Amino acid sequence: MKTWVFLIAGNIFLIVLVVRAIGHYAKREWGDLIGHVIAGVVVAGFVFATDTTKGMFIEIWNKVAGGGGA
Repeated sequence: MKTWVFLIAGNIFLIVLVVRAIGHYAKREWGDLIGHVIAGVVVAGFVFATDTTKGMFIEIWNKVAGGGGA
């Protein structure tokens, strides 16, 4: 059930991001467009590759914080 809810909510969020990104593209707002693309990539990672994305963020945090973590 949890996976299904995340999948539906993530897809709705991605659709909203795409619609807003089209608006930013039409207005030539490049910074906002790039921000939406980056947010979309992160959301897609959490929705479609949850374990891989979690592992990537743990590795990044360990490199930044300099500690051995989970």
